[in-house]
Amino acid sequence: MRRNSRSLRIEQLEARWAMDAAMAGSVHLVPEGEGSPMADFQLRDINPASSRFGETVSPRDYLSQVSAWYFGHST
Repeated sequence: MRRNSRSLRIEQLEARWAMDAAMAGSVHLVPEGEGSPMADFQLRDINPASSRFGETVSPRDYLSQVSAWYFGHST
């Protein structure tokens, strides 16, 4: 008889502040995702399946759009 084994993992979540109207004036919090802008950079697209393969790509190409950037590294 084969026994299935599962492991239980616990993930620690970050603390969040709950603000009411009285606290809002005394605490200055930067909303998530609204920090200072990143420095502009450009990378060459090396994904052969991409429509922009071989071209340089920058976050500025996608202003006011949702975008995700993945920087992978392997040895």
